[in-house]
Amino acid sequence: MSINELSNKPITILKNSTISDVIKKLLESKLSRLIVVEANKPVGIITEKDVGLFLFSETSKQGLDDIPISKIMKPILFVEEDLSPKESANLMIEKGVSSLTIGSEDNVKGIFTKTDLVNFYLENPSDKKVVDYMTHDYVYTHSAAPLFKVVKKMLENKVSRIIVKNQNEEPIGIISFRDLFRISIELGSEEDDSGFTISDQIRKGFLSEEGFGNISLAREVMTKGIVSIKFNEDLSNACNLILENNVSGLVVLDGNGSIAGIISKTDITRAIVN
Repeated sequence: MSINELSNKPITILKNSTISDVIKKLLESKLSRLIVVEANKPVGIITEKDVGLFLFSETSKQGLDDIPISKIMKPILFVEEDLSPKESANLMIEKGVSSLTIGSEDNVKGIFTKTDLVNFYLENPSDKKVVDYMTHDYVYTHSAAPLFKVVKKMLENKVSRIIVKNQNEEPIGIISFRDLFRISIELGSEEDDSGFTISDQIRKGFLSEEGFGNISLAREVMTKGIVSIKFNEDLSNACNLILENNVSGLVVLDGNGSIAGIISKTDITRAIVN
């Protein structure tokens, strides 16, 4: 089987678009990446994580509608259509990317992602267990933590999502870049007394101890609930839960119901390579 049989048609965005346009399209399509095109030719790729790491760490005074996506888009990694899923998984790990574009600059035939690899494993299961490939380290915060501390921790660890625990150390939700994007758009569309939109102020406010980032708590922003799996379950069960819930990873619980780690699409990619 080749990856061409498993790939999907990419969603594109014009190179002259702004960060605001990208966020809106990512939220509307519920996707994690877009192919950037110019004159009907692919010229780059931009991911949810790229936007998040840039958006909440850069120091420009520009608003979301003024920052061009050319500032953060990355080169496209083109591959041949006859590449096997295992070869593609190995290439993704080697290059540190989450997708491959099938074809060339003149003829894009599809995009192959880690989600497609999860689908592939589900259709070609083995006897591997979650515990064999899970990541034991994970990043978390507490529900009463102010938002500026949460975002700083995400940026320091270069993660696009963070687990939220309550005072009893029980996982109760997740905060992702997607949650922060939604707030940026919702609050950024409001106007102040002078008629100017406040998207740039809100963006900086995520990291501010003086404003929005300090008065908003993790529990007010998080997506409530988590999707979990027991450490001794089959890896194929994890694939099924990831696809059913449209998430990039699951919280892994030990025999006592405590968090033991995370199983993600990247971990499943490693399992396919091995």
